[in-house]
Amino acid sequence: MKKLALILVAAIFLPMTMMAEDFKFGSINAEEVMMLLPEMNDYEKAMTKETEDNKKYLQGLEDEMKQAYEKYQKEKPSMTESIAKMEEEKLVEMQQRAQTAYQTIQTSLQQKQKELLAPMQKKVKDAIDVVGKKNGFTFIFQVGGDILYKSEKVVDVTPLVKKELGILQ
Repeated sequence: MKKLALILVAAIFLPMTMMAEDFKFGSINAEEVMMLLPEMNDYEKAMTKETEDNKKYLQGLEDEMKQAYEKYQKEKPSMTESIAKMEEEKLVEMQQRAQTAYQTIQTSLQQKQKELLAPMQKKVKDAIDVVGKKNGFTFIFQVGGDILYKSEKVVDVTPLVKKELGILQ
């Protein structure tokens, strides 16, 4: 009976262990690869220009609000109560416009960043796919994920992807 149980256990688990040996795992630091792409310079220049342009616009709004507030403070003693209230409402509206502009700019910058990064991300992803297929990997994981254990059998494919992309260090 013990022999039959042992044979049954072996029959169930032996194929599973043989299958597990056929898996090949790799890891990659895709951020490192992205940072080395030649296109990254163009991305950084475009984002810097966009950021600077937006800073100038926001600074202009801030200067306009500051001037309006200083004018209000200077003229307030000679204003009637109703005119002072209207001027205060204008100042509140200016601040709301500035906040809306800031939020719109933040959203726009995030969209621009996604738009500019997308082709580079696709390029790296395509290179990872090529390396995975060429080298028979079952899975390639991003370094820095929530992997709690990493066997020494896991291959770092970052150098292979860099080579595929023509990025040599």
